[in-house]
Amino acid sequence: MSKTAIINIGTLVSGDLATGELDADSVIFENGKIVSLGFGLNVSNVGAVVDAHGTTVIPGLIDSHCHVVLGSYTPRQKQVDFLDSYVHGGITSVVSAGEGVHAPGRPHDPVAVKALAIAAFKCFENFHPNGMKIHAGSVVLEPGLTDADFAEMADCGVRYAKFGFGNYLDPRDGKADIGKAQEHGLCVMAHSGGTSIPGSSPINQDMLLYLNPDVCGQLNGGTTSLDEDGVARLIHDSGMALQIAQLIRTCFF
Repeated sequence: MSKTAIINIGTLVSGDLATGELDADSVIFENGKIVSLGFGLNVSNVGAVVDAHGTTVIPGLIDSHCHVVLGSYTPRQKQVDFLDSYVHGGITSVVSAGEGVHAPGRPHDPVAVKALAIAAFKCFENFHPNGMKIHAGSVVLEPGLTDADFAEMADCGVRYAKFGFGNYLDPRDGKADIGKAQEHGLCVMAHSGGTSIPGSSPINQDMLLYLNPDVCGQLNGGTTSLDEDGVARLIHDSGMALQIAQLIRTCFF
């Protein structure tokens, strides 16, 4: 792959919050990695050169809560090529919050949710709409998943799990499955707040502290937020990552 350069940058922002701005007006990258940055770099041997005309250049943004299914189509919203459009808005990576949640017919049995997560991971491993990177393969936790199931998914590359939409009569019943997923190296995101789809259960701060997932999804609304006291408890008493929603985008803090 040929090199690409961005020159005449007004402000170059680092992906490291502690670093902030970088002292450079040019950057050259190859195969998705920066190979050099500085002032007035020689770009005579670079295949593609982009002139920033003094504007600001930042790393691609990450949407950490995206319900991909298969391809760049979302059945629930009936939108085509939505992932391609994300890139035009600066979103270059997304993390799946569970393909099964928006899959037509939405299977609940362990065999189906396991198969769907593995298939999604394998498909998006080779599918990059508009160059985007998709961190897919997020199994929706359901009663009946075994240690062998989690081991198989982990061996196939699945690294994420979503809790809050499975057929658990009481959300507390999912604690053991969350633990199994974590033991096999899966990062578990749990729904928070009120119900967002038929059949799901509201999950408040007490439930989240009991379940102890890795990530509290959409702390400030998914679709309805926890109350202010609940949010404060999770901030001060929890070790989980807290995901906040800004309009239709999400991020970690």
